[in-house]
Formats: sequence, C-alpha cells, structure tokens
Amino acid sequence: MTETIWFVNLKLVYNKIFVNYNYNMPIEIKKQLMPLNRKDDLQGQMRELLKIHYGFKDYRPGQAEVINNILAGKSTVVIMPTGGGKSLCYQLPALILEGITMVISPLIALMKDQVDSLERIGIPATFINSSLTLAECYDRLEKVKNGRFKLLYIAPERFYNNEFKNALAGIKVSLFAIDEAHCISQWGHDFRPSYLKLKEIIKFAGQPPVMALTATATPEVRVDIIKQLDLENPEIVITGFSRPNLQFGVIQADEGRKPEYVMDAISSAPGQSGIIYVGTRARADELLSYLLQNNIEAVSYHAGMEAEDRRWVQENFMNGKANVIVATNAFGLGIDKKDIRFVIHYDMPGTVEAYYQEAGRAGRDGRPSFCLMLYNSRDRYLQEFFIKGDNPPPEVILKIYETLLNYNSDKVLITYAELGEMITESMPDMAIGTALKFLEREGYILRSREKAGSAYLKFNSDFDAIVNSLGPRAKIQIEILNKLNGKFFSELKNGWDINFEEAAEIINVKKDSIIRLVRKLSDEGLVEYRPPFRGTEINILKRAELENVDIDFTAHKNKLKKAYEKLDQIEEYVYNFGCRQKYILNYFGEKDVENCGKCDSCLTKNGYLRKHEPPRKKILSRWHRGAAGKKTGNFAMSENLAPKAKLSTKLTQLDTLELYNNGLSIDKIAEQRGLKESTISAHLGYLIEKGLIKNIDKLVAPKQQNIIIKAIKKAGREKLTPIKEELGDKASWDEIRYVVAKMKAK
Repeated sequence: MTETIWFVNLKLVYNKIFVNYNYNMPIEIKKQLMPLNRKDDLQGQMRELLKIHYGFKDYRPGQAEVINNILAGKSTVVIMPTGGGKSLCYQLPALILEGITMVISPLIALMKDQVDSLERIGIPATFINSSLTLAECYDRLEKVKNGRFKLLYIAPERFYNNEFKNALAGIKVSLFAIDEAHCISQWGHDFRPSYLKLKEIIKFAGQPPVMALTATATPEVRVDIIKQLDLENPEIVITGFSRPNLQFGVIQADEGRKPEYVMDAISSAPGQSGIIYVGTRARADELLSYLLQNNIEAVSYHAGMEAEDRRWVQENFMNGKANVIVATNAFGLGIDKKDIRFVIHYDMPGTVEAYYQEAGRAGRDGRPSFCLMLYNSRDRYLQEFFIKGDNPPPEVILKIYETLLNYNSDKVLITYAELGEMITESMPDMAIGTALKFLEREGYILRSREKAGSAYLKFNSDFDAIVNSLGPRAKIQIEILNKLNGKFFSELKNGWDINFEEAAEIINVKKDSIIRLVRKLSDEGLVEYRPPFRGTEINILKRAELENVDIDFTAHKNKLKKAYEKLDQIEEYVYNFGCRQKYILNYFGEKDVENCGKCDSCLTKNGYLRKHEPPRKKILSRWHRGAAGKKTGNFAMSENLAPKAKLSTKLTQLDTLELYNNGLSIDKIAEQRGLKESTISAHLGYLIEKGLIKNIDKLVAPKQQNIIIKAIKKAGREKLTPIKEELGDKASWDEIRYVVAKMKAK
C-alpha cells in the first residue's frame, strides 16, 4: 500500500467517524491529528492512531510485528496469552486498510459490547448475528458497502445461510480476522463445526490476508489451524504463554472439604473479585448456596439460565456489585475484567488448554493473583463422562443417520430424546448432539440455525384494539407490547417466526413475560400463535446406503484417543512435583523454562508432603506477593490481601433474624452487617418461609397483604414476575416476596 493511498483512506476514516457519526471532535484530538498531515513513515503514523484511539504510547509485545505483517499483506497466526492485546492487532490496522475488516467471533452475546467499546474510542464498527432482524442485517450490510464502518463482527453460523453469504458480494474485505481460532481444530479444546466454513468464505471474499488469533494452541493445534484455513506459508507470531504475575497451586481434597478450601481462599483475598469454575450446573447452584450462607456476595452463571438472567449476573460481576461468580465453562470468553484476583477450579477441567484459558482470566492488570485447583478422583469420572458424550461410537453415528433416512422428507423435526429412544435407551443428549455435529461436518446433514426453537406469531387485530384488550392496569404488559410493536412492526403484521429468547434480549425484557403476554392474547383470539418446536430442525443433504457412507472413522477414533491423552495430561499436572507454570509452558511447546519460584510446588520444595496432606489455611492466606508483603519463610503475605475477620460459622440468616428481632430496620441491618439491603430482604424472605418470622405486618401492611394475596391467587405463587405484572406499581418486589414466603410457610 502506497503512502498516497494511505492518506486518502485515513481522511475517509476520520470523515466517517466525525462527520457521518456526528461525533464531536475535541480540540485535543484535532491537535493530535495534526501530525498525520505530514508524510512521515507509516509506523510513526500508526503509533499516532494508537495514541489517539487507545491512549497507548507503545505496543505490547508482538503487536507491532503482527500489524506489520498485515499491512504487508501477509496472513498471520497470532498466539498471545489472555490479556495480551490480541484484539488491537486487527482493530488498529482496520483504520487504514481500504475496505472492511471482517471479524469472525463465536461470542454472540458480547458482540454488542465489543462494538460499543470501539465506538466509544472513535472506531466505527458494527455486528451481525441472530439477535438482529433480517431487515436490520441487510441495512447494516448496505452501510458496510457504503463505507460507514471499518470493522464488521460476524458469528460463523451466519455463513450457513447462502442468502447471507451472497449478500456479502461487493464488499471489499481487506482483512479476515478469526477470533478464538482454535475452534477450527478438532484437536483443540473447543471445536466448532461452523468454523470449518471459513475456508470457503475466505475464498468467496477474494482471499484477503487472514489473521487467526488464539490464546491457547499447542504446536499440533497451530498446524491444524493453518491446514483448515488453507493458509500458504503464514507468519506465526507467538509472544509466549508465561503469566509471571499468576501463582498456581493444587489441593487434593475430599469432596466434603472443597467448600471449606474455597472459603479459605476467598478469605485470603477479602473484597477482591474472583471466579470459581465448577463442572456442572448443579454444582454451581450448590456452591452458590453455601457461599451466600457464609456472607459471600456471590452470583452464579451457566448455560441453563435465561439470557436476561445471564446478562444481569455478568453485569453485576463486571461492575463489582458481586465479588465472586460461580460458573461453568459457559462464562468467561470475551470478558474484559482486569482486576480478577483469583480463579478457583472447584473441579478439574478436561484439558490443560481449557484450564490455562480459564485460569488466565486472573490478573489481567498485571497485579499478583492466584489460580487454585481443587482435585478429587471423582473429577476424572466426570470428565470421562463428557469425553464419551463428545465422542459417540461410530455405530451410534451411523444408527442416527439411518434413523433420519427413514423419514420421507429431507427436513426432519425431532428432539434429541426422540432420536435417543429410537436407537438406545441410555444415550445421553450430549452424545446425540455430537453425532449430529459429526454428520454435519461430513456434509450429510445440516442443522438449521435460523428457525430451531422459533414460534409463529401474527397480529389478527389492529394494534390499538390489542392494547385496549389488556386494560389500563396491565401497565407492564402494555409496555412489553409497545416494545415488540416498535421493534418488529412489519414482522408482527405479516407473520413472524419469533425466537422468544432473542426477542427478549433485543427489547430487554424477560422471555417468560413475552410468552405469558402472547398466550393471553392468543386465548382471546387477538393473535395467531403457534408454540415453538422443542427440538432440532435437521436438513438431510445426502442420502446414502450405510455401506456406502464415506466417512473416515479413523480420525474419529484418534480424536477419542487424543481426548483421553489430554485428560491424562491435566491429571498429570495435578500429580506433578515440579513447577506448575513450567509444566504448562512445556505443554504449549516452550522449552528451557525456569521455575516460577512461587507456585505450591516451588514453595514446598517439590511438595511431597503436600501430595498427601492438603495445605493448611495459613499457607493459603500467604499466597500473594506484593510490595507491602511481609516475608515469612518461603512465603510472602500482602497486607491488603490478608484475612481481616474471622468467618462466622452461624447461618447468616440467623444473624439477620437476631438484629430484626432487636427492632432494627432493613437499612440498619444491612449497614451493621456490611451487606446490601437486597441481601437482607432475601434473608427475611427465607426466615418467613421457614416460620422463624411469623408476623409480617411490620414488613407489609395487612391491607396491602390482602391485595397481594388476590394477585397471587390469579397468577400463582411459583414465580414473582407474574404477580408483579398483575399488581404493577401497587406493590414492591420485597412486599410480594414476603407475602409469598408467608403463604408457603402455611
């Protein structure tokens, strides 16, 4: 690219930012832009942009090399640790490249946040994923063609839609960036078939330079990424996997003592943010309950939660309202919280890659942080269960294909449970899903990404008539209806395949609230409604006799073997007597690594006793090294992270009850206990339901109780939201909670 072209493009970029977007250009920015009118070297100008948009004076390790490669038109594989600055590698050159930088990301739920962050620093970007209507998608693509954006984030699943792929024609793609690139490799820890379409899309886009980015890739995975993307002699930039500010340790613990060790670890970092990873959703709920009972402000996160609930949990953790989050591996990708002081693995994960990616979310600000794994032999059994579910036998895969062929239509609507019943009585849903994923990767079927889980909805009456049918007291339902009509007017008028979860996320209401409203309108004949199909829509692409099915199951068997090898390697990490971080770095191909000097193995002289006797609490409390640390033998304890108070073993709600019985108000109880008023309200609800508070007149006036009871009889007492919708502004959430608890106590 010549300097002349670059200056034209730069002017175009800033016109788009400050004119088309009507951003106010501060005088400081104008002054910073003045040097860009000089014909200096390209790198100097890039550094000016780095300073203007990101406020950085210089690059982090590896970033300049990656950007130089891209500006020279060279495809590059980028291996940087979590927090190493991978995103900047494609965001910054996007400003001066002539066309669009297309970013492929699996993080659908976080795309809007990523785009908003870019726009805040003056970089015009947009996204396209399943949260948008078809009209919104094409409108954004048109703006991309007109030069309104410099970055376009796309979920890989969109490329299953040929209409969407064809709509990309005419868009000049100057850089094709692939985030979480390990997802394309079957040897990676998070393989996703949708990534296999990317090689085809790269060719369709005119073979632009490709940037494949990941934080965790072994030498084997790197080779597979290059192969699957069909890259010819790409540059490879590896900045190293070492995270010197992280302190690693393992405790081999009885299951019953794991919660105790978690409390010890949390108490060693009072008031600090941390993540606790668990193996299953059930364990997330169990551990959360234990933490709440022990005065820990915690929340939980897993894939089984409603989208709105997940968003609420994530926001509360990100803004510091909750210090601790208990989560499955569904949480963490794309989370940019730099002050996480600890990551605890309550259960051993399945691979070293998964462990290091999750543990690496600690200490992204460079400050000392610790990563603790609690291990029990049952952890291996859980991971073996996951491996079997992720690698069903070849005969099961063929049996599922044969079952699908028995349908006359090439479009099959079926649930995993129904498929399982047809082939065996004990096949878990996970194995069914993996078998379908395998058949999809081999080109025999295609699972629908557009209509699975959708309902059908159409207005039968004009909008005003529908609103009037609800009555003036149904304020919340009228508000939801107005939001739906404002966002999806044409779809509701003409008939709409609605995905309730996506619609709820777009208009920012609860999914259950939309469903209740729709059912109510349907019962009154005001809308046409067909409930969502609770299964999978499968399109059969190839019909073949089983003996003619051309599938190489050798690779499938190798994948199963590799999964067990990876499990052995993470378990070896547990039993390893050498330096923890050195073991991890060796695993990722880094040799000649020095001992870290601060993991549990290094600190206990290869820790033979540690293998048979878990560290006492006093050792855990000294896991932080800081400038203000007081040295004690081989350990250092940072004063600002030392335990400040002895933990109470009394049930936390009973402490609240004692203060309540002494006549203290909710706000005074919260103040005295150092908890939030919402937590105290939850305690009171618990105490009422258990019969420990019998008279609630002090909390809810008797007349108000009668009003709430009438609403409960109409809406049921299983969930608070329907009751609140029935009452509107007549009662608060806490008042409803107390009355429901009182009724349950009876």
